[in-house]
Amino acid sequence: MGVWKEVTKNQGFVDIKQETDASGNSVVTANYKLAAVNGALQMVYTINSEGTILVNTTMSSINGELPVLPRFGNNLVINNEFSNVAWFGRGPHENYQDRNTSALVGLYKASVSDLYFPYIRPQENGYKTDTRWITFTNESGNGIKVTAEDLVSFSAHHQYNDDFDAGEDKRQRHTTDIEKRDLVSINIDYKQMGVGGDTSWGRMPHKEYQIEADNLSYSYTIEAVKAEK
Repeated sequence: MGVWKEVTKNQGFVDIKQETDASGNSVVTANYKLAAVNGALQMVYTINSEGTILVNTTMSSINGELPVLPRFGNNLVINNEFSNVAWFGRGPHENYQDRNTSALVGLYKASVSDLYFPYIRPQENGYKTDTRWITFTNESGNGIKVTAEDLVSFSAHHQYNDDFDAGEDKRQRHTTDIEKRDLVSINIDYKQMGVGGDTSWGRMPHKEYQIEADNLSYSYTIEAVKAEK
């Protein structure tokens, strides 16, 4: 799976264009080359007159002989002010697609800090599956709402994804090595593969919980949330 780790970091910008569709929406299309897997990535942002953004992510020209993907999704960073989270999906504890039976679907609320699970060795944590929508708001109740076209998974932290990766030089080896940043980093995923580890932590997830290397696409909307008066 190592090839996928560097795909996005090393993606090459191809072009970007803006058009207006028949409904008067502004459509921004950005294309990227995924040289490491000889594939392509396209991001399409459709913005209506109210400022609602439909985000569509498509990965194409993928060779099926590649290893499975760890995850397929988007990462965005917002101001630390918007640290109150509410979601309709599985919760309240962290859950993954092969570890989510005990996490019932419902409406949950938490702070971003509460979503962090301090494993002794820093790693992926705090994930939520089968999510219909998520809001990130400030103390006044203003913020954004992410609504899935289909079910999505998400996580949100005061750290970048790379902060939980010790890397080759094994820097972040303990929870105390993880520092809180003045931001909120959000993963909105089509899917992340399961945890696996049926017999040991080296055991891959069952096939139904893996993400095959293939052409993939998903979408969601981002809209403003205003405080109730």
